[in-house]
Amino acid sequence: MKRLSLLLVLPAMLVSACGDGGQAPKSEGSKTPTAPAIATDMQSPVEDPFCYFAAEGTEPLTGDAARYVFVTKTGKSVYQGYARLDGEVTKLTEVEAGFGAGMETRRFVSGDDSVELEVILLEAGESEAATRYTGSVRVIYPVEGEAVKFYGECRHESVAE
Repeated sequence: MKRLSLLLVLPAMLVSACGDGGQAPKSEGSKTPTAPAIATDMQSPVEDPFCYFAAEGTEPLTGDAARYVFVTKTGKSVYQGYARLDGEVTKLTEVEAGFGAGMETRRFVSGDDSVELEVILLEAGESEAATRYTGSVRVIYPVEGEAVKFYGECRHESVAE
């Protein structure tokens, strides 16, 4: 009988030792971070982008009236990406790229590492000058955001030079 009562008392002692039953304390004024909104109406921040992607269902892809979700240009050793996040054009640097079976996954971070984007590219065809893609872009840090579907293209290296 003593063992049974000890077994019943021990869990109660552990719970009371943890304070509020193991729930994290709530701090006053703390806010859950939100993902920056990705705009679909960005004018290209670079004169001659290497890749340019417009929101799915919008036109035109090029010209003065074109509005973009994401564009890239080639840097000295990595791609630089641009997206309009919460109303502000943000320059991002590619930090990782993965390839396989007609798909590319690329990650870009802001200069202060406060935002990270994931860009998924699915090959949708090719011309003499460029490879066409469909895909999506979404914020994955500080929290995951909604994916914005897009279409667009990346010029071939020989055309870009």
